[in-house]
Amino acid sequence: MFNSYGWIQLGMNRKPLDNIDDDLEIKYDKLDIDLNNKVKSKLQEIIDSNEIIQFNFIDKLNNLDSFLSIQLSRNHFNGTLRELYKWISEISDGSHGVLYEMDDECENFNPEKPYRIWRLIGKEFEACEELVLNEKYHKVNY
Repeated sequence: MFNSYGWIQLGMNRKPLDNIDDDLEIKYDKLDIDLNNKVKSKLQEIIDSNEIIQFNFIDKLNNLDSFLSIQLSRNHFNGTLRELYKWISEISDGSHGVLYEMDDECENFNPEKPYRIWRLIGKEFEACEELVLNEKYHKVNY
C-alpha cells in the first residue's frame, strides 16, 4: 500500500523587501495569482491523466492567500505528489509545505517508522527525518 498526503502554502517570496510600495505589491500580487493559476492547471492535468487525487485548494481565506491540501492512495508506489511538490519548488520561491509518504513495498520500509517526509521550503525540496508521527507510530492500530 502506498499513501501520500500533505499541504502547501503557496506564494512568491516577499521577505527580503522591507519597504514594499504599491507598484511592487501589485507586481507580487500578480505573481501570486499567476502561481495559483499554474498550480490549478497542473492539478487539472493530473486529474485529466486519470490520476485519482483528493485535494482542497483554498484561495483568500483570512489572510491565507493560497493553501493546498492533497492526498493520494494506491496499491503501489506513485510519485505524482512528489513530482508536484518538486515542480512547485521550481516555479515559486516562497512556497512551503510537507509531504508524507508511507510505502510498505519499499525495500527500506520500517514498520516501526513507516513514514517518510519531504519538505518544501522555497526552491528546496528534500527528504528529511520524520519524528512527529514515527516516534509514536506503535500506538496506531493500522
